[in-house]
Amino acid sequence: MKLISSVMVAAGLLTGCSGMLPQAKLDINNPWQDFDAAKASFDQIVPFQTAMPQVRKLGFDPAKTPNVQTLNQAQVISAALPSPLQGRANLPEGIMACMKAGDGCVGYLLEPSRITQQRVGNFFLDFLNFQRDTLTTGWKFSALLVVINDTVVYKQWNGQAHIESTDQHSNPLGPLQSMGETVKVLP
Repeated sequence: MKLISSVMVAAGLLTGCSGMLPQAKLDINNPWQDFDAAKASFDQIVPFQTAMPQVRKLGFDPAKTPNVQTLNQAQVISAALPSPLQGRANLPEGIMACMKAGDGCVGYLLEPSRITQQRVGNFFLDFLNFQRDTLTTGWKFSALLVVINDTVVYKQWNGQAHIESTDQHSNPLGPLQSMGETVKVLP
């Protein structure tokens, strides 16, 4: 009877305790809870009509949103055009206006996201470095806004509505696996 109890306790210890595994969350401060909400706000921006005060109300505020990249005219053109060989006749109207505006054209690249990384699996295998599985979930949205005289003249977006991946690391020697990296052989 004692053997059965010991086996059950050992099995429980080896398979449980996943709540004790580390977690990480990358949350770039933004007003949207998901990709669809960010896209819906972005869709309300109309080139040559939407002014920056309205853009700020929609959540795309270059002055308050962290990690906004401000682009000069050359960077805007490079970011917006798929090929430098593209003829002027095929350029979007907002990019043509940016080229004419010179230094009066500025771009804002905003990349709101919510990413969570959670270690999953067996606590003891993870703790002893035999097997580490990390589940990454979340979303990413990227918006390029080109502005002249406080009015958006061009917009472009991309992103990932649903991110889900698992990173698996297996070390057959467990805690001894990385020992070789720390041991130095003297000549």
